Amino acid sequence: MAKPPLHRAAVQIQRCAQGLPSLVSRLLQGPLLFIYPPTCAGCAQILESETPAPFCPDCFKALDLILEPYCPLCGIPYLAEAPSRHLCGDCLGGVHHFDRARATGLYQGLFREVIHRYKYRGQLFLVRPLAKMLAAPAKELSRLHKIDIIVPVPLHPKRLRQRGFNQASLLARRLGSALKISVDYASLRRSRWTEPQTGLTRRQRAANVRGAFGLKTPENVRGKGILLLDDVLTTGETVNQCVRVLKKDGGAKEVAVLTVARTVEM
Repeated sequence: MAKPPLHRAAVQIQRCAQGLPSLVSRLLQGPLLFIYPPTCAGCAQILESETPAPFCPDCFKALDLILEPYCPLCGIPYLAEAPSRHLCGDCLGGVHHFDRARATGLYQGLFREVIHRYKYRGQLFLVRPLAKMLAAPAKELSRLHKIDIIVPVPLHPKRLRQRGFNQASLLARRLGSALKISVDYASLRRSRWTEPQTGLTRRQRAANVRGAFGLKTPENVRGKGILLLDDVLTTGETVNQCVRVLKKDGGAKEVAVLTVARTVEM
């Protein structure tokens, strides 16, 4: 969904304002909101001032949000009639290496469309509403774990050049600013090129990302509580590899995983 020129201009002004002193930035926000008020991340209609979420009521209803009951460890949703406080099969089998994981919604429907527009079509203005949706599960994880730093899942330099931005890093910057948590962009790195995970089985995904991550500065994560941030969790193999590196090589105390959305195999 293409945005009008006025919207693009507003986004550019917002980006510039972020680099200015805080007082100047705040002074710019009022006129900017008057000229171009916030719009729904789904349908682009202007939002009412009292709308709490970055989606209009109709689009918000269309989102497949993850609500209880869900697995208390990995956050995968259960059927409504299932007991709410038991581990899922994967967690009982020790498949995951993270201490806890949460996602805002399911990677389908409107959520999938918005993430695709952000990630593959470069509609970077969507980082703000997506980061806003991450705030609630991030606060839940912060209550359950001591979070010292946010670490975004890195892209390989080749992929970064192709895409022009790291979608997880932009989300981490927004979320870290909102929650007053520092972001470590440099310690975790993707040291080996991997093919896209789309269409691969769990075993193939695990083999594809095995040994793909490393630590540039292990001392920066040693003994820390880490919030590992990515856009989508599928089988969890990518974040598993990141968590193993952060804990085994870096000595991180605990690692919680947060994603905008996750897939669920039916």
